[in-house]
Amino acid sequence: MKKFKRIACVILLILLLCSSVLAATTSSEKAKLEIVENNICTINITDKAVFEKKIIDYDLDKKELTIGLKVTNNAVRPLDKPSEIVLVIDNSLSMGETIATGGSRMEAVTDSAKLLATELLKLDTVKLSVVSFSTGANEGTITDAKLRTGLTNSKDTVMTAITEVANDASGKRTDIEAGITLASQQFTGTCDNKFIILLTDGVPNISLGSNKILYSGVTATNTKNALKKLENDGIQILSMMTGVTTNVESQTGKTYKELAEEVFGTPEKPTVGKFYYITDSEIEETVSKTILTQLIAPEDGILTDIDIYDYFPQEIVNNFDFEYVTLPTLGTVSEDIDLQNNMIVWHIDSLSYGESDTLSYKLTLKDTIDESIVDVVLDTNEKVDITTEKVLDENGQKKIITSDVTPKVKVTLVEDTTKAPDPIPQTGTTITLTVIFGIALIACIIIGTKLYINHKNMK
Repeated sequence: MKKFKRIACVILLILLLCSSVLAATTSSEKAKLEIVENNICTINITDKAVFEKKIIDYDLDKKELTIGLKVTNNAVRPLDKPSEIVLVIDNSLSMGETIATGGSRMEAVTDSAKLLATELLKLDTVKLSVVSFSTGANEGTITDAKLRTGLTNSKDTVMTAITEVANDASGKRTDIEAGITLASQQFTGTCDNKFIILLTDGVPNISLGSNKILYSGVTATNTKNALKKLENDGIQILSMMTGVTTNVESQTGKTYKELAEEVFGTPEKPTVGKFYYITDSEIEETVSKTILTQLIAPEDGILTDIDIYDYFPQEIVNNFDFEYVTLPTLGTVSEDIDLQNNMIVWHIDSLSYGESDTLSYKLTLKDTIDESIVDVVLDTNEKVDITTEKVLDENGQKKIITSDVTPKVKVTLVEDTTKAPDPIPQTGTTITLTVIFGIALIACIIIGTKLYINHKNMK
């Protein structure tokens, strides 16, 4: 019985092979390729980055078309356009404290601010202003802040202003609201690119309209609302807070860190803009490098770890030859179509501001094609999927951005008007396939007969 089953499987396999061999095919010599729809696939990866796929060239006489893929990052560096930046520096009493570096906290902050200002003023598009804050004779008023210089592109003027702040750690308490409010008044109405860089070492304990020392409640609410108003007014805020400990503040019973978070949030979830909560040893790195990078070329505008998956329908894989015309200058691309998934993958590690890259490939109709695709509108691609580290789903995983828009083509057969009315039978593919099928059928009959006789004799 087992032998019977094995032989039956062999017969079935032979018949399947025959049916595969006998699949209806035709020569593409008399075929005509036409473009039905030259659809352009466009995918917005982010609000600044876009992908495009379309037919960029074709030769219908040669039955071939070239498809181009292009990815572009249209993000613009913030300081490429006219920019106004106000440095708001804390000069309250605690800024004069000696820190582990041996100097005062004020020296560390202002020295770093000078390094930052030097780099920023190398750009013709930038003007700087300097404001300091603590509290003065009339606590809880705008006089708690002091304008050291208005907007200027003069390096000497800015350096002098920062030095004045460095020599004036004589204030008492911390009225951050006064500092950022005075800073907001320095911007002109003609510039849309406005920044405030807040450098402080303490939690606000005074706010405008209140001269009572409070670390929470009214002070926290006023300061937080002032920050939000700045953002609503189109001012971008970068805040650095150092020297804030986890010691408990006696009035509130909360740590100074907790009080700071009431106003500024956390670095991961800031109230506004960017918030850098650091130790004194990180002042120079944060001010002169991290904040500088965020201003000149923030990472938010750079696409990273991009994968573009271009999928092909089975009809295209079976009936068209694939070859690259141009390869990308950024990243890598599959050597050929992955026949397991019918796709190519284009990987790009990083696409920076204003960068763009392309690749293109050619689809050419094969010499022999399946008759099943004749007179059928064919999608040249099944879909395109794109992922990047910059676009995540609700689970924090890379979100798949997809589109099934694709150019469409059709293959038709051109009637051969030179053919004789009564065609003479020709040897070739049809006869050969018939012979193969006949031989296979005879083999199956012989095997089946022998199987039947052996099975009958066994009874």
